[in-house]
Amino acid sequence: MPAGSGTDARSRRRPPAMRPSIILIREWEAQMSGSGCCGRLQGDVLDIGGRRIFPERRRAMEAMGPLYRAIRQRYADAVDLMVVDPRNWVSLMVRLVRDFVRYRVPVGEAWRTMHGISTVAVVLNGRIVARGDWPAPEVVFQCIDGPVEPIHAA
Repeated sequence: MPAGSGTDARSRRRPPAMRPSIILIREWEAQMSGSGCCGRLQGDVLDIGGRRIFPERRRAMEAMGPLYRAIRQRYADAVDLMVVDPRNWVSLMVRLVRDFVRYRVPVGEAWRTMHGISTVAVVLNGRIVARGDWPAPEVVFQCIDGPVEPIHAA
């Protein structure tokens, strides 16, 4: 490195600023049965009368859309946003452990996060900030922009 370039070896090794990590946990319709490759149910599964078999799951899926779009619109690529099915434990656990380490989540809080996962949850930087119902986008924005304070939902 030429003298006077303003960059030394230490500054080159610094990691880039960490983007907030947001995991939106909800079931995927293509995995309704909870089993592997042989149990997938594609699309809207209807009964003989034409009614959806899993209407509550469909409502949860559709209700997440506005939150996802609002986060993506406000933050674009400034956040690491992922949607994960809670039945995909391998992917979910790898992601959570990565965030526990990256954001230095205390062991007790990490334990509460892992045991607080539901079929509808928002995890920010390894901490559950909402579960049970999708929060308003503004509530999630406050958590992203400020200190992460858990939202105690049912």
